[in-house]
Amino acid sequence: MPRNKLRAAAVAMIAAGTAMTACTGGTIYAHYKHTRGWERTDTAIFELPPMAEGGTYSTAVGLRINAGYPFADICLIVDQRAMPGGTTRSDTLYRRLIDSRNRALGNGLNNFQYEFHVGDSRLRKGDTLMVAVRHYMKRETLPGIEDIGVMVTRR
Repeated sequence: MPRNKLRAAAVAMIAAGTAMTACTGGTIYAHYKHTRGWERTDTAIFELPPMAEGGTYSTAVGLRINAGYPFADICLIVDQRAMPGGTTRSDTLYRRLIDSRNRALGNGLNNFQYEFHVGDSRLRKGDTLMVAVRHYMKRETLPGIEDIGVMVTRR
């Protein structure tokens, strides 16, 4: 009898989790820009269209990296500006890409994809968001970075 109760509880939790996931707003913006040798002076700029509704929005930065990337980590500076209010936010992200056993922490086989949560912002209906991403590494040019992207989801 306890197995049936356990099974019923598991089914109920899965159903509740699915219902809560279905209620989230989902991705409203996802765009990548291709690069070949990312210069320190190069800033990837992403301009989102006006928000269809107000709420809390979560921003993430994505990278696609090949085997030519020479470091085990990366440091990114992400600036966000909401308009028309002019609210600005600047974040420095330092993330490991390779573990201590020299295994990539991203998804993929030869090229690896990483996604890093930046933060959440309150935006009003009609607000636009500009996200600028640049690297802050020792080398002026970063080989191995193939694409830089930004994803914004409504929470």
